[in-house]
Amino acid sequence: MDDYYFETETTFDDGQRVEPGDERDVAIATARSWELPYLDDEPLLIDSESATRVGGEELARIGDAPVRCEDGSIRVVLADATPERIAGIREHFSGTVDIGVVKTSTLASLLDGASMAVASNGTDSVATGAAAAAPVWGRSLERVLGLFDSEATRLQELRGKMQELGGEMAAREQRVQELETELQRMRLERLRDQEAVDRLKHELADRNSRLERALTKTQELVAIIQGGHLR
Repeated sequence: MDDYYFETETTFDDGQRVEPGDERDVAIATARSWELPYLDDEPLLIDSESATRVGGEELARIGDAPVRCEDGSIRVVLADATPERIAGIREHFSGTVDIGVVKTSTLASLLDGASMAVASNGTDSVATGAAAAAPVWGRSLERVLGLFDSEATRLQELRGKMQELGGEMAAREQRVQELETELQRMRLERLRDQEAVDRLKHELADRNSRLERALTKTQELVAIIQGGHLR
């Protein structure tokens, strides 16, 4: 097996969840910061000869992978650029080799492919392949377990937020019911006050009517008395 082809897809590395947009933005920012080309948008092939010369474990340790680009040129890609890592690339590869930047998930896939390439180029393909495949599958299993752990944590946080939101909604509902009860009480008191006002108006009108009748009778009595004196 000479070359391995890997599509650039967003996965998980070292048990940490990385959102696709964030991972790409970080890689592009790294490329710009170090004035290196961003290579994740083109197909990349593991260069088996270079990978075999350096070794899969060593590539995983220094965190880079030799690839053959679409134009046929060989470059070494990394995801996290540091002076030490770039110095390691110059040490293991040609001093004039070009360096590029890819996403963390892409580098992880390329490193898996590099380990498989080293295994397939070994003298005892069965024994060497099994030995090289072990760390590859181990890293893949760690990423899968990390994915489950991350999802479990995210779901737990989401459940906590939902419970908190449910508590807030229950408190608001209770407050609304209290306000409705208070409003109903105020309406009832207003009706009672209105009834009291109407009753007082009726009593006042009745009293005024009696006073008017009494005044009329008084006037009639005064007239009768005055008429008797005149006789």
